[in-house]
Amino acid sequence: MIDLEPTLKRIRALLAEDTEQSATYAALEARLALERVCYDRLQQHHDYISSAQLRKWQPAAVINTLIAEVDEHAAVTRTFSVSKGPAIPGGNPADEEYVTVGTEVGFNPKLVGELWNALSGLALHVKLPKKRGDHIPDYGDACAIRTKVEEVLTELERLSQTTMTFSGFGPEVSFTCSCGEKNKRRAGLLKEGHSTFCINPNCKASYRITKDNDEFTFESELTEVKCEKCNEVNSWPVRTFYSMKYDQTASFNCRSCGSKNLVRWRLMRRVRPDGGPTATP
Repeated sequence: MIDLEPTLKRIRALLAEDTEQSATYAALEARLALERVCYDRLQQHHDYISSAQLRKWQPAAVINTLIAEVDEHAAVTRTFSVSKGPAIPGGNPADEEYVTVGTEVGFNPKLVGELWNALSGLALHVKLPKKRGDHIPDYGDACAIRTKVEEVLTELERLSQTTMTFSGFGPEVSFTCSCGEKNKRRAGLLKEGHSTFCINPNCKASYRITKDNDEFTFESELTEVKCEKCNEVNSWPVRTFYSMKYDQTASFNCRSCGSKNLVRWRLMRRVRPDGGPTATP
């Protein structure tokens, strides 16, 4: 959990200087703070998702991925409380007296994204000239920047009331990757036929999700390549090759005979077995 108070003090101090330069620096601090808030939520959930599965790095996109893949309540305000006394068999929990342990303040990912983009548009880019004689200012409109920073500051002050963070709730399923890393996933958000990556950042393994009744299975996604020398079939994680660029060459040593093999991504023409027209994938 991050402490936003030092950042809030820096932003307030910069706004108090009341110059174009200080307003610009305040906007940068505010934009970075929004990123830190979203990335902190990601960090709290990293036991359940690989960073390689984040399709975009922008703060709002990160949170939306967490909501879809890990914790549907990742952006909702949540409070953890405990009862003052022991549970009474047959009693109504609503009648108990509770003590608050901590609260995670929620936020709207769309709003965060809009604020983040607005700061960039107002303060973090030099104005593009439309004709030769246009003046290129050192900074943006100080008044407009200040107004937007103050709007972000209000949101950051609200978020700074967070005293506890959560990684999500609900039933879990787990599997052990071939690299030895234990992976956990929230059962309620798993989708049959989808792929999930090992959380070990140094591992390229991915797994296809299947479901039979209430049981989930994680099947390794592998590609097979025959050794040029001994014809032994070598299996490799498909992600190992998906990270290659078109026409790039890679190599591997056969697990049976040790011979060096070369592989390359190529666009191939496919010939139909029935002798009909060919198709290019």
